[in-house]
Amino acid sequence: MAKVTCIVLFVVGVSLSSIQADDGKNESEVEIDVNQIIDDCIEEYHIPRRLFLAAAETGSTHALTPCFWSCCFKGVGVLNSEGQYDIDATLDLSKKIFTDHEYEKVEIIVKKCESENGASVSNGNIECEKSGLLADCLFDNAKKHFPNTFRVDY
Repeated sequence: MAKVTCIVLFVVGVSLSSIQADDGKNESEVEIDVNQIIDDCIEEYHIPRRLFLAAAETGSTHALTPCFWSCCFKGVGVLNSEGQYDIDATLDLSKKIFTDHEYEKVEIIVKKCESENGASVSNGNIECEKSGLLADCLFDNAKKHFPNTFRVDY
C-alpha cells in the first residue's frame, strides 16, 4: 500500500499507487483496514475511483464531499465518537506506519491541525464540514512537508 494513502486519511495524502512502503515495517494489518475503509467510503458516497485517485494525487480535498472525509476519518480513528479530531489516536497509528524521519513530519502536520476541533461551521452537517476543514488542513500541511508527493495541475 502507498504510505501516502495513510496521509490521505490521517495525515492526508496521495494516490494509492504513487509511493510504495519500503522501510521494512510490517504494514499488512493497517493496509488491509485502510484500503477497506477507503473502498467502503467510496462506495457509500458513490465516488468514482478515478476521481478519488485524482483528488488524492493532487491534494485537492474539494473534489470530494466533506462527508467522504468524515467517513474515512471515522473509519481509521482520526475522529472520535464525538466527531472530534483525535490527535493521540492519529499519532499512535502514524507511529505504526511511518519511519522515524517521516513520523517527525507527520507529527508536525497532525498537531498543526488541532485547531480544526474549534472551527466554526454553518448549520449543515457539522461533522462533515469539520472533516472537510480537517482534510484541507492536513493536505495543505502535507504539501509543505512532503512536496514531492503531490502532482501539480496547471
